[in-house]
Amino acid sequence: MRLNEIYNAHKDDIQFFLIYIHEAHPTDGWQTPQNLYDDVVYEEPQSEDERAEVASACQINLDLQLPMLLDSIDNAVEDQYVSEPIRLFVIDKDGKLTFNGAQGPFGFDLEKWDTAIRDVLSAAEQTAE
Repeated sequence: MRLNEIYNAHKDDIQFFLIYIHEAHPTDGWQTPQNLYDDVVYEEPQSEDERAEVASACQINLDLQLPMLLDSIDNAVEDQYVSEPIRLFVIDKDGKLTFNGAQGPFGFDLEKWDTAIRDVLSAAEQTAE
């Protein structure tokens, strides 16, 4: 999986986090035929413990190697970053947002994200010299 490849290539040089936001296709919301086919059938979590259970299943079933954090049950991160359903960001060492990928799934571009990571790492190396 390309996401894991990028993570493994750079994990010693930059911190990575997946942030699990609210369930995109809950059974009590907009369920998709593909989710039913893949047996991804979860109600929208109503507590942080429930969200943690669904996030854990997601991480395991998708074999995501990146460390995962949870958005609060009031969706503070999703509201601030407009990250639904999936989005890639790069934040440099000074906390500046240097890459804000388009909303997925159609704007989910791992190659642009990898290039942005490489650019931030290269700039950090030049600053250190």
